[in-house]
Amino acid sequence: MHSMPAKAINYGDLSRELLTALRGERRSRPGFSRHLGYKSNIAQRWETGLCAPTATQFFHVCERLRLDVAASIARFLRNEPGWLGRAPLSSGEGLAAFLNEVRGNSRIGEIASQLGHNRYGVARWFRGTAVPRLPDLLALLDACTGRCLDFVGSFVDVEQLPSVSARAGRLRQARELAYEHPLSHAVLRALELERAGDGTSDEAFVARRVGIGEPEVEHYLKLLQRAGQLHRTRTGALRAEQSVVDTGGDPERARSLKLAWAKLAVARLESGAPGHCGYRVFAIGKRELLRLREIELAYVREMQQVIASSEHNDSVGLYCAQLLDLGVAEENAFPLPRGRRTSARL
Repeated sequence: MHSMPAKAINYGDLSRELLTALRGERRSRPGFSRHLGYKSNIAQRWETGLCAPTATQFFHVCERLRLDVAASIARFLRNEPGWLGRAPLSSGEGLAAFLNEVRGNSRIGEIASQLGHNRYGVARWFRGTAVPRLPDLLALLDACTGRCLDFVGSFVDVEQLPSVSARAGRLRQARELAYEHPLSHAVLRALELERAGDGTSDEAFVARRVGIGEPEVEHYLKLLQRAGQLHRTRTGALRAEQSVVDTGGDPERARSLKLAWAKLAVARLESGAPGHCGYRVFAIGKRELLRLREIELAYVREMQQVIASSEHNDSVGLYCAQLLDLGVAEENAFPLPRGRRTSARL
């Protein structure tokens, strides 16, 4: 994940625009309300902000429109958890399972603080004893994942929604830049670091923190400025905007991006650069190997919390890890993504 401009989203406006986009231009509000099973013109109230649907009502709307909600959620989560087929998202049970999936190891108190809600009320959402309204669901997804727009984009074209169209466009540009020029985002991270007022140029400072030449830095700075990921301060210095940019939406390009960072880690290891690297080859049962994967994911979530809580940043870190079953695909503990086959052997 990387950063992009983080102007606050108005989740009420986004909720109304999402519902309007789902209704579409061909349906009238009264007709849409009747289609959903309401006697009142509920679409009018939702779209004008007089009230907001609950999260379960939103998913019911999607179901009535014959949208594949499970597929949209799997696309957003980038996996298909076992609970997804057991209960619809329009039920309290299914919604609670989804919320706990996106919550991960995040503390409820921290989430509630970001949302400006009472922690006990937020805890009830995760227990399934209360249901958030749609604007609260969108805010909650941003608090837990920073990917509210990806969620909305699983159902409608997010760049067509007026309140977030510019933000969505910048997000698309930021992802494209990350895919095409991975090191540009190491440069972006370096610009977030604290600096002493020693008169060092941005290019020289970043070059030292990232370990690349100043001409490369200059090139990446130009690319980042074109993508709107940098701004200039009153003194003329460049500073990075901050917000989450997830790059996992395109599996093939995300794999290439992971490979690029892994190659950089290998190159630094080959050059004898300081850092921590280790390995272990071991015999293990498939069930236990999958358990190691769960432990690794828990570690990554904890690592993300440590990164988010860091107050005095003076280094750009790179974390690369591989956990593999060395067996061929038919014997492998880790399933291949749908549609992919391989018979690769050493």
